[in-house]
Formats: sequence, structure tokens, C-alpha cells
Amino acid sequence: MSFALHELLVCCKGLENEKATERKKEAERFRRLIRSPEVVEELDRISGTRAAKGSKQLTWDLILRTLQKYQQKETELLQSGKANVSATTQANRRKKMQEISSLIKYFIRCANKRGPRLKCGELLNHVMEVLRGSFSCSAYGEDYSSILLKNILSVRKYWCEVTPQQWHNLLNLYCGLFTGSSKAINRVLLSRIIHTAVQGCCLQTEGLTHTLFCFFSRALLNARHEKHLPVVEHLVSALNVFLRSAAMNCRMRVCRLGEELLPSVLYVWTQMRPSTTLKEEIVDFFNLQLCVHHPKGAKTQDTGAYAEDWAKWQTFLSNLYDALVSEISQIGSRGKYATGTRHIAVKESLIELTADVCHQLFSEDNNVQFVEVTQVHLRATQKGSPQGTPSKRRRIELGWEVLRDHLQPHHSDFDIIPWLQIASVLISKYPSVVPGRELVLLLSVLCQLLGEQRRGDRGPYVLRCLREVACCQATHPERAQAYTAELVKLWGRVWALALRGVSSPQTEALSLALLSTVIQGALIPISREFWKLFSGLACKPSDAAALCLAQALLKCPVPKSLGAEWDHLGTVEGVGPPSLKESILSWLLMNEQTEEAEESSSPHPIICRDFPHKLIPRILVSLTVKDTRAGMTFLLGSKALESAMTQDQAQKEAKDALSEIESLYLQFSFDEMPSEKDGMKLNGVRESSADTQHTVVPSLKNKLEQGLLSVADHLLNCYSPDSQTTPPECLVRGSSLLTGVLAGYVSFGLLTEEEACHSQLFLKAKALAQDFSEFISTVKVKMTDVVTMSSLTSVMRLCTQYVNRAVKENCNLFMKILPARLLTELAEICKVLLNSSCKRVSVVIEEETTDDDWDMTRTQADQQGDVDLFDDGDGPQTSTSIGTQGQNVDPNDTQFGPGAKSLLSEEHLSQHDLAFLASLEFLSLCASAECVYGLSFKPAEVRRKLLLLLEQMDFTKPLHLNMYLVLLKKLPAEDTLLAAEEFDSLIKPLADLCSLYRQDQEICAEVLLHLLPSIRCVGRIQDRNDDLKHVQGALLQVVSGFCILGRTGKCTATTKAALVHCLLALLETDPCCKWAVLTLKEEELPVSDILPCYLSDPHHHVRMLTAMTVNRLFLEMTPNGLESRKMLSLKKQQMAFENVYLKAQEGMRIQKSSLLEDLSDETLNRRATLLKSVSVVLCCSPVCEKQSLFAVFQSYKENNIEEALIKKVLGCVSRALGYRSVEGFVSSHLDYLVTEWLGQPGYTLESFPYTLLNHATLNDFYSSSYQVLIPHLVFLDSFGQVKSIGDSLGEDWKKLLANCFPKIMVNILPYFALSSKDDQVVQQREKATRVYDLLKDSNCLGKPQIDSLIHSNLADIVVELLMTLYEGAATQEGCRGDLRSFIGELDPAPNPPYFSSYVIKATLDYLSNCHSDNHKSLVAILSKTPISIQRILLAVCQKAAETVNAYEKHRILLMYHLFVSLLLREVKNGLGGAWAFVLRDIIYTLIHHINSRPAQSDEVSSRSFSLCCDLLTSVCRTAVQFCDDALESHLQVIVGTLTAQLDNHPAVTQQVISLLKFLVIESQDKLKSAIQQLEPFPDRPEFRELRAVQHKLKYSKGEYTLRQEIAHFLSVALCDSLPLTRLEGLKELRRQLHNNKPQIRQLLRECQADPADIVLEFCLCLYSS
Repeated sequence: MSFALHELLVCCKGLENEKATERKKEAERFRRLIRSPEVVEELDRISGTRAAKGSKQLTWDLILRTLQKYQQKETELLQSGKANVSATTQANRRKKMQEISSLIKYFIRCANKRGPRLKCGELLNHVMEVLRGSFSCSAYGEDYSSILLKNILSVRKYWCEVTPQQWHNLLNLYCGLFTGSSKAINRVLLSRIIHTAVQGCCLQTEGLTHTLFCFFSRALLNARHEKHLPVVEHLVSALNVFLRSAAMNCRMRVCRLGEELLPSVLYVWTQMRPSTTLKEEIVDFFNLQLCVHHPKGAKTQDTGAYAEDWAKWQTFLSNLYDALVSEISQIGSRGKYATGTRHIAVKESLIELTADVCHQLFSEDNNVQFVEVTQVHLRATQKGSPQGTPSKRRRIELGWEVLRDHLQPHHSDFDIIPWLQIASVLISKYPSVVPGRELVLLLSVLCQLLGEQRRGDRGPYVLRCLREVACCQATHPERAQAYTAELVKLWGRVWALALRGVSSPQTEALSLALLSTVIQGALIPISREFWKLFSGLACKPSDAAALCLAQALLKCPVPKSLGAEWDHLGTVEGVGPPSLKESILSWLLMNEQTEEAEESSSPHPIICRDFPHKLIPRILVSLTVKDTRAGMTFLLGSKALESAMTQDQAQKEAKDALSEIESLYLQFSFDEMPSEKDGMKLNGVRESSADTQHTVVPSLKNKLEQGLLSVADHLLNCYSPDSQTTPPECLVRGSSLLTGVLAGYVSFGLLTEEEACHSQLFLKAKALAQDFSEFISTVKVKMTDVVTMSSLTSVMRLCTQYVNRAVKENCNLFMKILPARLLTELAEICKVLLNSSCKRVSVVIEEETTDDDWDMTRTQADQQGDVDLFDDGDGPQTSTSIGTQGQNVDPNDTQFGPGAKSLLSEEHLSQHDLAFLASLEFLSLCASAECVYGLSFKPAEVRRKLLLLLEQMDFTKPLHLNMYLVLLKKLPAEDTLLAAEEFDSLIKPLADLCSLYRQDQEICAEVLLHLLPSIRCVGRIQDRNDDLKHVQGALLQVVSGFCILGRTGKCTATTKAALVHCLLALLETDPCCKWAVLTLKEEELPVSDILPCYLSDPHHHVRMLTAMTVNRLFLEMTPNGLESRKMLSLKKQQMAFENVYLKAQEGMRIQKSSLLEDLSDETLNRRATLLKSVSVVLCCSPVCEKQSLFAVFQSYKENNIEEALIKKVLGCVSRALGYRSVEGFVSSHLDYLVTEWLGQPGYTLESFPYTLLNHATLNDFYSSSYQVLIPHLVFLDSFGQVKSIGDSLGEDWKKLLANCFPKIMVNILPYFALSSKDDQVVQQREKATRVYDLLKDSNCLGKPQIDSLIHSNLADIVVELLMTLYEGAATQEGCRGDLRSFIGELDPAPNPPYFSSYVIKATLDYLSNCHSDNHKSLVAILSKTPISIQRILLAVCQKAAETVNAYEKHRILLMYHLFVSLLLREVKNGLGGAWAFVLRDIIYTLIHHINSRPAQSDEVSSRSFSLCCDLLTSVCRTAVQFCDDALESHLQVIVGTLTAQLDNHPAVTQQVISLLKFLVIESQDKLKSAIQQLEPFPDRPEFRELRAVQHKLKYSKGEYTLRQEIAHFLSVALCDSLPLTRLEGLKELRRQLHNNKPQIRQLLRECQADPADIVLEFCLCLYSS
């Protein structure tokens, strides 16, 4: 021990001296010693070693304990002193107290000056212990609270180490101090600490909600009596933090608290003159309450709104509206009399709030409403309670008419602009509620305002409002239908005024945006004046102009010219007038610049600014193709342009967490279903147009290339690294412009990438990139310059946009121009910036470790064996996460924010750090590029350099942490396959990162989300080799660790939500869980078993996130979208459903420790989770559909879920599955539901939830469904229940049995037909025999009536038997029927009972044997009354037409195949004379189903198509064999249909060709005349033989003259369903006309002689066209 430290040790012992004077001397000496550099260094060294943990050496913590004893001793002496003493003595005591607290505060700052050295737990416990004592609190409360705020809660390490119990204790302590009678601590300081503690509690823990609900209810209810407004400010801010955190779990309590506090908070706003900050917090509070009460603007409880007391809430909304109107009026009044310039517009948050309130209060008609509001008087309420305050009531008007009154032209700008803002937001957010008539009136007022705008500031706001009105009308055209004429006239006036407004710099952008919206909505035709904007000097290229032009090009064709007058102006002597397209190209490229402009040092305007979505290159390329509109649609697409126009708004909404909360509310109230297309890319337009042939106009292409080369040359001439007018961004934009144009031509197929790389434009782009590389070189020598770093940041962000993979061709070409030197220089700059960041940090923070397991490095641990990354040991939790904020704080600084900032915050990053991260992201994207031919750099080499940066990793530094997260997110790109060693280098630091920050919930969540690309990448390359197994293991170890932390309650909802995303990513990459297996405390579980566990998580957000994504357990999905997916195996789906339902039911159990106040929220939330998870399964898994639906019905009974909520669920599901109504959906499964219901113990038919089928009474249910109920009851031998139904309906029960006879027999006959000796079959046969005997009893139907019913209902019995077909019911392979090639493993079982085709045919044979003496087949028996066959065919076809389920429709086609196959055997016998009708009916039914196949064929539709082709083949073969003359009349339809299907269904090409060959080649002798009349087959290889045969038969008697060809074409019967074959015939006729031109003249002469000849008339039409 050094001398200095020994002296300090002696001093510490002296502080325990019994003499006060000695202690005072030692305290002074202690203050001097503790700031000695030698002492500090020695203490740091000893405290940081493991040896100090168990030894008695002097450490920082030991000194703190000594000071605690010193403070206790001094406090006891002060407390034991006399109470009644002189003022001098009291002053001395106060001075003594200050000295004690000052000494401790000084010590804490000295200890933690270089980073936190003291243990958080001991420090916090000491502070709370002092504050709990009444005397010590009054003595040291102020100082200790200051220590807590500035030296503990502002340090990120301490923030993360505070345990949930400590947060709870801290909040209880300070909330008690605030609401108690003690005056020891300043209330402002108390409120600041409460704010900080609330923030920490919400971020780092879960729970404590009840404490905070109670506290805020007490603290803010009397806010009007608070003397210090900063106290209210901190409390309202804390309340907002808390409510945002609690809103997910406790919607009802949030609403209840809001309704309780709103009058008090509104009073503060209106009467107490709050500061701007407090006003913003109050507006935030009001906004939050509106979101919670009315998510997404919902108005009623049926649409998702909620209020604890609707009358009270509506009253408050009216009062709030009145207050908002007054506030806006006051803002306008103050503006009128303010001197100097002043911004007129009202803050956006206030406008949003007012618009939301207006939406809730305005009716959907134009009538003025009157509401009563309460105005609370200030003076009358100073001493009274809120409930007993005198108030004055008055009536106010509100509604659309009132809003329009505020927009009248006679108002001043100060009065009118806020209401224009309100109208814009109101119409923008809620366009569906604007009355149709209001559109006319509002547009009229706005048009008048725009026309009278001469000066002032209202113009831009009028234009914005007009744009929203245009969007509203375009979005909901049905509302404007009745007022079309008036609206067209008004929009015409607006159009003219907007065109005029383009010439004003103040309104140019907004006028163009308005024009664009009008064009998009097709509200009026585009005038020629509009095109003049883009072909002259009316405006210059800008974002708004480019978007407007793009919208016009998408919506309408470009005129060739603008008329004679305009053409004359543009004519050059000796050259014709330029076309409009040429003029637009010149305008975009500014080709009309004068020579002086060309010689200037400024670059072209087109590269001086950023245009959205690579818009300019796409416009330029589209202008050079013949069909510009088609070109724009192909390259851009209207939806992509809409997203570009609303990009800012979308980004803003994405940042707002309230939007997520609102969506969640609507999800669990089932007022909003998740879209099945989430995650789909906007490439549908492109794909649909991919077959379009685009023709380029050479002159326009040349003009464009010359213009672009001119732009590039000018840029190269005017650029220099020191240029002030040409920043380096221009080089990047110029390069992107050139490569973007080339990429457009590559997309059109007019150029290959290789050809593009040899073009002049590409070479010029490379020259620009070379100059940009020179700029990067100059950065290396100016790295200390902040301005240079700022420039590097912006230019790197721009480059990052251009290497985005959204448009692959453009990305590839842009990266091909980048010189290798550029990336090398950037990599070196990154290396230098990373090294210099260490030097810029003034203090190096050493890592503190608190557990023996962390003494060794992670690498050493890995060498010794597996170590749990998340094991905290047996001791108390102490995170090693280091925070830097608040470590070098001025002791006098009081401006501490609420809590410690996360290390991910940009506040920790300098300009150099931002430049480094921007460069790193760009390099990462280049490094993850595909190894395409032509790159001048090697992506693998760039990756190697980036991964080398990880060797310098120090996660305690914010920059290093952000760097690693960037690499983790960007390097494993979707189209890149990392090598095993690269992945190893990337993943290796992950263990250290997780162990270091395992208690920092924000960082934990970010790390998990940044793991998603790695998980997906590993999943893509897992089959390449076995080298990645350790990488998979590392990733799984991290996910496993967080799962363990989550189970032990050490993760918040945010982290667990991120963890669920990781589990989903694992399921997407490995759906069958071959390697996605997590190790949880020696238990290995596949991810598919772990995900359902989160359905019973304590936090509702986690439960709902899991519930909405359980479809991953049933489907294989790609990470990019849900359109490419396939079902998992039957076994996996059934296991998944059992897991999901089991865990969701577990989640229904509310803990006994739950508070009564939370019960309503918990019950509602858990019910929502159960229903959501089951509804998602219903929508995604046909094989589990019936089980899931029964689970919904069962939950109605078992979980007491409200009928209205379940009806909403069923409504959402039925719509998603394509059913017209809930009744139709449920009825399709009613047989199954009833069977399952009656099979449950204790369930009766009376308790069946018939109200879910919209039946008001049990009798209604019986009346509509007895055909389903009685057959099941009969088979269950429940004749008493059948009699009960008869009594309820007032019908004879025997008559009901007769009505249901066909379905009853279906439950009995198949068991008689089965000869199997299987135990189950024997039991069923015995049961069927017993029931049949009861039916034969004379007291029931009796044998004679049964025989009569079978005879009269034979066709219906056959139909019902066919309806039971399910090939999956065959238990033995030998029992499978002829249809097994058309069934799939995942074909869902139908309603019971169901049997295989083998059993059904056996049953039909049994029926025929029982009712025919000469052993005729059943078809032969039915043929005696041919209408029976027709009835059966019609019933099956009708059932198929009614069905929306693809699997069920396929099953019905199987029935059809089965029955038709039986019919075909009897065609030779004539089918009772109905053979011709039956044949035609079957052929056209099959043709209908073939033509009805979806364009995007899936596995089921492919099987259905194959089945139809197979059956059609059988029909055709039978017809050719027995009745070829009947087939001839249908041959054209059959051949035409099959020919068209070859393009749509390549999978069944062979089957189609085989059938066509049979009909045309093999059957040419029998069908010769019909084949001659066929249209020609398409000229394709697969039709070669067919064309030859058809050609041979057609011209078997010699070649046709042209007249005969035309006559032959006209003789073919017209068929609307066969346009393709008619097209082939026209092509053939066109060829004949081309080859026989001399004959045309002869035909024209004959036409003049005989105009009535139809052939000649047709020829004349062809000739004239």
C-alpha cells in the first residue's frame, strides 16, 4: 500500500473517532486526500482487481461504507440535540448537515469522474435509507435527491443495474414524498426525479403500473392548486411517458385515468397560462387520450372506440373543442398586434388534435350541431374542489358549415390560416366522412380564396387544402357522384388558377402538387396549357415539377405538339418544329441554356438536387419510347409514384409509436385484420407489363444521349475539389443519372448490361466517378475539418441510396462505375476515423466486472468450454454495461434530462463519428453486392477490410457499438452468401456484446433485430457445407440466452417482441426446424415449440405479436413476402394447432396476484389473444380450419367471451376466406360443429351457440338447421331430442325424419356395404344396424315407408352419398379408389360422415342389389327416370358453384369425376335416351371449370385442372367410341379451350397435348369434318404435328382460293370464350391476304357488282382497315 493510500486509510478510521472535533479535522483532510491524483489512481487500480473483492484493502466501495457510518454518527448526534435552541445553533446545525452531504456528494463525484466505480445497489440503498428517515430526510433530502438525479439516474450503467424492486421502492418513496405533507425537498426537484424514475421504470421493467396509476390520479387531480407550473410540467411529461408504456396492456385503465384527469389538465391549459413546453405536453396528453379512446378515428364501440363513461367523455370532447377554438382565436389575435414578421401557422400538434376532435364531433351531414360546454371560472375554483366548482354552461355551434364560416375570404390571414390547416388535416386523415355536398361547398369556398389571393400568406395553405379535397374526391368517388357537374366546373377554375400559381415562387411547388393530384384522380381532362409548363420557362425542373410530370405521363398519352402557335415559336429555320417529347427532354436537361450559362461554373439544375425514386432517369427513358405511358407504368408504376408523393408523411407516421398502439387496439377488437400482403414489394405493375414490347424512337434516344453527355461534360469542366458552387454530391447525382438511364433501357430489354457498360454514357459516368474518387482522396488530408466531415456524411448517405437493391439493374450499373481506389480510400478513412475516435474520447473507461465468471475473456471461456452468455451467477445482478453520459458533468450543471441516454443515441456521436458510420454503411452495401461481372472492386476484399475493423472493437464506446450493429445488419444481404470464416468473424464479438449489455433493454432489443439478416442469410446457405454449424450455434446460443432471460422475467416487452421476430426469422429460414433448435437450461426445444409459449406471455403486446404470426407454424414463407408459400406437413400442422390452442388457453388464466383494477383489461386482452391466434390459424390452415372454428365456438362457452366479439372474429375470417357472410361460412361447417359439440361431455344441443349464426331463438335455429341436426341425432340414437325438435317446430317428428331421410341413410348404408372385419368398422356397423332397426319399428317410420322413401329419394340419396367423398378416409391402400392420383396429403377432411370412393361405390352397388332383381347397376336404375341423372349432375355442379374454398371445390370435382365415370360405363346403353344431354352437360361443365382456373396456379388448382383434363379425356374417348357425331359439334370449344390453357398451366402441358393429339390425330377418321372446321393451331413447336394434320385435312380436296379462305373463316361459329383461336384464324387470313394480293382486286370488283355478298363485304372491310 502506498503512503498516500495509507494516509487515506488512517483518515477513514479517524472519521469513526468519538470526538466531534477530530472527526471534523479528518473530514477536511479526507476532502483534500480524495482528490489527490495518486490516491485516485491507486484506488482505481485496487478497486478494479479481483483481489480487492474479498480482501480488506481500501477500495472506493469501502470508503463509501465508511462515509455512511460517518453520516449516521453525525446524524444521530444532531437528532439527539435539544429541539428548542437559539437561531445561531439552528444555523450551525444546518451548516453541519450541508457539510456532511457535501462531503458525500464530493466523494461520489470524485469516485465516478472517470466512469462509474461505486456499486449501484449500495449507493442507491444508502440514498433511500437516508430519505426514509423523517429527520435525515429533512436534513439531507435536498442534497441526496440532487445526488440521485445527477450522479445515479443520469449514469447509464446505474440506470441498467437498478433492479425492478429498487425501481418500485424508489417510486414508492418519491411518490410518497410528493403526495405527503413533508416540505423537506423542493417539489420541482421531486417532480423531476419522479419523471426520471418513471422513464427508467417504463424502459427497464414491467409492472408497477398500479402504483403509477394511483399516484397520477392523486397528484394531478388537484393540479389546479399547484403553485409551481414546472411541477405540473414534469408530472404531465412523466404521465405521457407512463401512459405510452401502459397503453398496450391497460387500455381501460388509461381511459379511466384520462377521463378522471382531463378536466383538471384542461383547466391548467386554459386558466393557468402554462409555458410553451407544458402546453406541448398537455397537447400530447390530449392526443394520446384521443388515440386510446378512438384508435384510427373510430367513433363507436362497434368500430373499435372505447370510453369508461361515454356521456362524460362526450362532454369533455365538447369542452376541449371549445378550448381549442379559443386557443386558436387567441393565437390569431396576438398575431394581429405583434410587431415585425411572425409565423402565422399554428403548431402541427395542435392542428392534429383539433382535427381529431372535429372528426369525433362533426356529423356526416351538413347540418349545424349545437352542444353545451362548461366554462369553469378561475376565481370560483381557487379554493373549491374540482367536483364542486361553480360553472357556467353555454351552447356552441359546430359542424362542417361552422368550419366553412371560418374560411370566408373576409377574414384575416391570422384567422383563416389555422382553419385551413385544420380542414387540410381533417380531410386528409378522414376522407371517408366528408359529406358529398360538403365537397362542392368546400371546394367553392377554397376556389374563391385562391382566386382572390393577391398578397398575404394564405395561398400555400389554400393549395394544400385543395389538394386534400382532390385526394378525398379521388379516393371516394361515390360521394361526389351526385354532384359531378358542379365539381367539374369548380375543378376547372381551380386548374386554371393552379396553372397561374406555378409562376409564383411562393406557390410553385404546391400548385404543381395540386395539379398532380387532380391528374391522379382524373377529376378533369388535362388541358394543352398544362404541357406548356414542361416545355418552356414557366418553371424549372424541381421535385414537385418532376412528380407532376411523372403523374401526367402515367395517366395520359403525350400530345405530339401543342398547336400551331406554339410550334411556330419553337421552329428553327430549316428545321421542323420540335415535338412535345423533345421539348420536355430539352426542358429537363436545360438544353436551351445560353452560351454564357454553359460557360458558367454552376452545374445543371437537374443534378443540383435529389429527386425521389430515381424519377428523372425513368421519365427521360420513358419519353424516348413510342408508348411513353406504358413505359412509365413499366418502370415506375402508379403506386410507387404515390408512395413517393407521400413519402414524408409515411416516414413521420412510422416514427410514431401511437400508430402501432392504435393498430393493435383495432386488431384485438377485430375491427382491422392484418393484410395478407404485408411485406410484398411494389413490383406487381412491372411484372404485369413485362411481356409488353417497348419500341424506342431513335431520334429521341439520340437527343437524350447527347443532352446527358453535355450535362456530364459541363459538370466535369466546372467541378474541382475546392469548388464552392459544385459540391461532390453533384458528381454522385450525375453518375446516378447516367447509369439510371442505361438501367431503364436494360429493363426494357433494349440493351444488355454488357452493351450498357460499353456505351458513351457509361464511360462518362465512370469519369464522374473518378473525379468523385479524387474528392475522397482530398478528404484524407482534411479529416480534422468538421465541414469536410459533414460533407462526407451527406455524400455517403447519397451514395448509399444509389446502391440500394430496390432496382437491381440500376444498382449493378452504378456499382460498376465505382473505381476500386474509391473503396480502398474509404476503407482507409474508416480505419483512421475509428482509431482517432479513441483519442477524441477524453476519458478511457475501464470495464468493471462483478462476477468471477467474467474475469476471463470470452475467447478464453470458449476455449475452456461452453459458458452461458446470460448467466448472472449467484450474486446480485450487476451489469457491466457502461454509460458515458454524466461522467464529466459540471457539478453546478442542473440541466439534466430525464434519465441516461442510450449509447445508441446520436447525442454520443461527433460529426466525425457520423461520417464514419455513413461511409461504413455504403461500404457494407458494396461489400454485400453480388459478384457481378464488371465490378472494378472485389466485394470479398471490401468485406475483409471491414471485418478487420472488428479487431479493434471496444463495446464500451458508442461508435464501436453502432459500427458493429451496422455491419451486423448490412453485410449479410439477401443476395449475398458470406463465407464461413467471414460469418465467423462477424458473429464472434456477439457474445461479448450480449454479456456486456444484457441488462440494457434498448440495446438488447436492437441487437436482436439486427440479428435478423444473419439468421436469414445462414438459413439460405445452410445446405452449402457444414462449416456454418458453429455460426448457427452462435446465433442459436444468443437467441436461447434471451429466451432464458425472458422466462426468468429479466426482459421487458420490447426485448421479447424483438425476440419473437428472431424466432419468426428462424421459422422462415428453417420451417421444419432441422437446425433451429434452442437449448434452454439443458432442454432442447425446436423453435416451433417455443413460439407458441409467448401466447401466454404476461405482456399483451408480445402475446398479440405472436398471435398474429402463428401462421409461420403452418406455412413455409419467404422473408420477402407471403405470396410464395406452401403448407407444412399434416402432422406438423396438427401439432402446431394443438400447441397454439393449448398455450392460448394457458394465457387465459389470470394470475391470482393480479389486482382487481387490472382484471377487466387482463380479461379483455387475453380473450383477444386467444381469438386472434385461432382466427389466424383459420385463415391460413385449411386442414385445421374445422378444429379452429370449433375452438372459437368452444371459447364462447368455456371462456365466457362476448357474442359480439366472436361475431366480429367470424366476420373477419369469413371475409378473408372469401365467404359472402358469416352464416355461409359457419353453415359450411355446421355438420362438423354439431358432431363435435354433441361429442363433448356436458354439452347439449340447447347450449349450442346458435346466436352466432344470427338466429334469435332456439326455434329459429331448429327451423333452419334441422336437416343437419336430425341425421346426427338419429345416428346417436337420440330420438327423444328429435321429438323435442318436432314439438318446438310444431311438426310431427316422423315427418321431420322423412324430410331428412337421404342424409339419415348416408349415416347408415355405407356401414352395411363394408365387409371389413376391423373392430371400429364392426362397431359402426352394429350401431348402424341398431339405428336402422329402430327406424324400421312400426312406432317410427316402418319398413314399408323406408322402402318407399328410398325409391322416391334415390337421386337425393346418391347426391348425399357423393357429398361424403373423401379419399383420405381410406385406411388401407387397397381401399383407395381410382381418384388417388388427384388427392393430396393436405386435403382437409369434409363434414362427417365421410367415406372413400371405394366405400361409396360399394354402397351404390349395395343399393342397386337391394332394389333390382336382375342385378342392374344403379345408373341403369336411375336411367329409368333420366331426370334423376340430371338432378344429380345439377346438384353437384350447384354445390361446386356455391363453394369458395379451393379444397372443397376440388373435392366436389372428385365427386363429379366419380359419378361421371359411372355414367360413361352406361353411355352405350343410351342412359334412358338422355345420353346427348348428359354428354353436352358434362363437356361444358368441364370446360367451365378449366376456364375458371386462377391465373396464379397453386397446388390445389393444378390438381383440379389435371382432374378436369383427365375426365374430359375419358368423356372424349367414350364419345368417339359410341357417338362420334355428337362430339363433332363440341370439338371447336374443346380444342380452343385446351389450346388456350397451355400458356397458363405449363405443368399439365403433356396432359393437354395428349388429349389434343387423341382428338385431332388419332380420331381424324371419325372427326374429319369437325377438324377441317377448326381454326389453325398456334405456330409453336408443341403444336407442329397438330398443325400438319389439320392442314392436311383442310386442304385434302385442294388449295383454297382467297374467297374460300374468307368464307371458311366466316363459317366458323363465333364463341366469346375462345378469343385466342379467333386470333389464330385472323393471323392465318392475314397471311393469305398478303400472299394473294392479285385476288383482292378481283374480289373488290365483284363486291361492286354484288354488294350484298357477305364475303365480299368482309373483304372490303379488311381492305379499308
